[in-house]
Amino acid sequence: MPQFDFGLPVGAVCQFAFYVNDIQSAMSEYSKQLDVGPWFYMERVAIKNTYRGKPSVFNGSVAVGYAGPMQIELIRQSDTSPSVFMEIDERRRNGLHHQAVAVRDFDARMKAYTDSGFETAMYLENEFRNRIAYVDTKGHLPFFIEVVEVNEIVERVYTTLHRISIDWDGKDPVRRFDSIGDLVATTGK
Repeated sequence: MPQFDFGLPVGAVCQFAFYVNDIQSAMSEYSKQLDVGPWFYMERVAIKNTYRGKPSVFNGSVAVGYAGPMQIELIRQSDTSPSVFMEIDERRRNGLHHQAVAVRDFDARMKAYTDSGFETAMYLENEFRNRIAYVDTKGHLPFFIEVVEVNEIVERVYTTLHRISIDWDGKDPVRRFDSIGDLVATTGK
């Protein structure tokens, strides 16, 4: 089975993502209790997307860290605008929100999910020049599936973040990350 440079098979789960009520506290606890880190933190981001067929913007904060080759994402929305994050009942909102799969053939994976009766809840294209979709599993799974199209840029970013985590000594546990430029500045690569 083909593998990405960041250590996971093409088409496999590459991320567990959690919606959290306090992202700073969550980063600290995940590092302390689960050795996840360092965290690459994006504060006050505005991500343009299509939510349930309508233009939308996600406003909030996101952090990613690694446990081995598995990416852990923490998400906190800063408003109550309709989104895939606000769809979850407030009592259940602090916990697993989605699992991401890393794919080369985005269209084929999306067709497979559509053929299974699932629908796209959110879609976006980002500065990495790739496509991302949050798939509503219609209750077949207790979470959304995020489909991440892995192109050359995404593979390089994920690989760099993963390698940084392998050599992490526990120092500098939270690092700002708002763009590809920030990653280059952080890693010197």
